[in-house]
Amino acid sequence: MKNLKIYLAIISLTFLINACDSDIIDLTERDRLPTDIAVASLQGLETSMLAVYERARSLHENNEISLYKQCGTDIVTSGTNMVDVNAGGMFGMMEYGNGFDALSGSLEDIFNGLYLSLDRCNTVIAFGDNFQPNNSSEQERKDKIIGEAYALRSFLYLQLAERWENAVITELAESVDDIVFTAELSSRAELLQQIVADASAAIPLLKTRLENGDVGVPSVEFANLVLAKAYLWQEDWGAAAAAAEQVMNNGLQLQPLDAIFGLDGGKTGEENNPEIIFSWVFNQADQNRPQRTVQMYVPLYDRVPGVARTLEQGGRPWSRLSPSKYYWTLFENEDGRLGAWHKSEWTIDDPDNIDTSLSGGSTLQAGDVLTVDHPYFQDWASNEREARYLEPTTTKTWEDGTYGRLASEAQGFRNIIVNRLSEAYIIAAEAYFRSNNTGAALKALNALRERAYGNSTGNFTTINLENIIEEHARELGHEGHRWAFLNRLGILRERVRLHNPSASTNIQDKHVRWPIPQNFVDQLGVQQNSGW
Repeated sequence: MKNLKIYLAIISLTFLINACDSDIIDLTERDRLPTDIAVASLQGLETSMLAVYERARSLHENNEISLYKQCGTDIVTSGTNMVDVNAGGMFGMMEYGNGFDALSGSLEDIFNGLYLSLDRCNTVIAFGDNFQPNNSSEQERKDKIIGEAYALRSFLYLQLAERWENAVITELAESVDDIVFTAELSSRAELLQQIVADASAAIPLLKTRLENGDVGVPSVEFANLVLAKAYLWQEDWGAAAAAAEQVMNNGLQLQPLDAIFGLDGGKTGEENNPEIIFSWVFNQADQNRPQRTVQMYVPLYDRVPGVARTLEQGGRPWSRLSPSKYYWTLFENEDGRLGAWHKSEWTIDDPDNIDTSLSGGSTLQAGDVLTVDHPYFQDWASNEREARYLEPTTTKTWEDGTYGRLASEAQGFRNIIVNRLSEAYIIAAEAYFRSNNTGAALKALNALRERAYGNSTGNFTTINLENIIEEHARELGHEGHRWAFLNRLGILRERVRLHNPSASTNIQDKHVRWPIPQNFVDQLGVQQNSGW
């Protein structure tokens, strides 16, 4: 069987050639590991870990895949400009079209990004102990680096287990000269065992999130959250609840609704608030490496006469994704998340361009509010597509001018939130519910409800699985968790067919697992996933 390290060397070299900024990280060709760098010093280990962060983060720099995790669920549908996206990119992932298949370049970008990141994690884990620290400070740094590698490897394997159901688990070599990777696919069950082992190995080596003081570094809570999700897949409800409790009771705190996704104070302010467990960090000082998520949910509001493109209104519209109609049915008016995390009104801020010939246009003034139901907008919209230009949307990914962004730019530098504390409450609620501990399940779910309502008026008094499914959408919607959640519950196809008009007629049984890129199949001789 062909050797996986050859495949990794090829994609590593390709990435090196195409890298935007070669100064960020030394992506050395992988067929022969650089022993003096990767093994012999803390700097080498840190450099290898930096490559993990840089490569995994870069998926969000790609316009075609930046929000791939948000696509193809029941709570999102294609925006009016999704047609401008490559058929093998988010368009295919959103609508399950024929362009998304084993030949998709966007699929291969995601797949290769995960495997390249895994490769660097393996380097640190395999050879980290070769470095002999000279003092306790160096020992602490070494343990931290190895702990990060274990934690991120468990996270990366979980992505592969959730999306592809399988992956190549590489055995660690005892020395550089002994390194051999075979391309045998391990099942999801085997992957989950590896994930549990890796996350468990990471926990004693890591600091807590608050001890780190940095959302960009894996913590004890991050590893426990991965562990809890793996236990849910294994249907080990007691272990999942225990791991979630470790996250919930380790010092992190649920924050006010309007602060969680805020940018006040920048990277050390709200972007580092103690509800966020882990983020991919972007730095505005590195202008060549922006992320491309900030504009995806912004509708084409500035095409309506009288509404100007400004950062206050949403910045540059892109309209690739939009919350589904079903999503909006989940919120009561008293739910504070509705106002804090969404936008449903646009303001007349360009009064000179108001079309006075339209219904109500002659009376509109600067500062007046427009919605999709306003007579002026209804009169202006001439077709179904234009009628969506002021549709309500989520603002979780939006960015203002904190990092120097201009209203004309389709990019930004806010961090990508990967996990936050509230996810642990959802996990705990499900795990306790499935263990028939309804009291503990209600307590976990109602902690989020009380934060959302400001009091106990929105609390559940009884609980069922549908309560958890809906609360998952309300609390974690459009953060990249929904696809895997629905897939694990075995209801992805059902919910997409019911609630996602962009994809309802296209989704098939095969779509619960992604195809393995054809290059990988051809070069390593592995079997393609069923249906592809």
